[in-house]
Amino acid sequence: MKTKILLIVEGDVEEVRILGNHAHGLLKLIDADYEIVTFANPIYELYEAYKNGEYDDIVTYLRHFKGLNIENDKLSKNLFSAIYLIFDFEPHYHKYSDEDIIDILSVFSNETENGKIYINYPMVEAFYHLKDLPDKEYVNRVVSLPLKNGKEYKKLVNSETAIQKNRMTDKVLELIILQNFEKAKKIAECCDSEIDYEQLLKNQLKLKNCNNQLYVLSTFPLLIIDYNQDILTSIKKNVEEIYKYKISD
Repeated sequence: MKTKILLIVEGDVEEVRILGNHAHGLLKLIDADYEIVTFANPIYELYEAYKNGEYDDIVTYLRHFKGLNIENDKLSKNLFSAIYLIFDFEPHYHKYSDEDIIDILSVFSNETENGKIYINYPMVEAFYHLKDLPDKEYVNRVVSLPLKNGKEYKKLVNSETAIQKNRMTDKVLELIILQNFEKAKKIAECCDSEIDYEQLLKNQLKLKNCNNQLYVLSTFPLLIIDYNQDILTSIKKNVEEIYKYKISD
């Protein structure tokens, strides 16, 4: 039986394009009904609303302020089996601080409560930052800061990507998933399929504060793997057969 999940995303263009629907994109890989809501602001604004006591129930908050469509006779907390947030790291944002992003990961750490957050480093366009298919250098790719409100990074990705956004095949999608999973494991120093997101953030902050850089990482794929661990085996098999590209278990 399918369950319904809520996906709260920062923007309404690239995030929605990447997630797709049941016919294409990442959402075709999970067996769930879903609702996508665009917050249209960085995570630091939602975090501030939470810290200021503007809401106890994130679903009700989105219903009132972001137009989430819920029938009047339904209790919002019972509508979704899981809540996921997908936002950008955006260290250039004026409300950013290391302390806040650490707390954000703690506040939004449970998909059955406030929601579980997936942070893209430095931003959503990291999903397309493969220079080749496969890109054997991706696992070590970093980006230098600052990013001038993100425009500089978007321009960089558009000039370097080997991915055609509007012609995303299943085999390319699976390669993107696997390469980001491989990289997340390396950044977080994990030996299995369970990513330690606190350690991942800790090591990103260490690189930022020591070298003024970030590891490029898209966490869209990690959401898919976390939700459906069984898919990882088939993705590894398909990618190895098509691209002759294998990652360590």
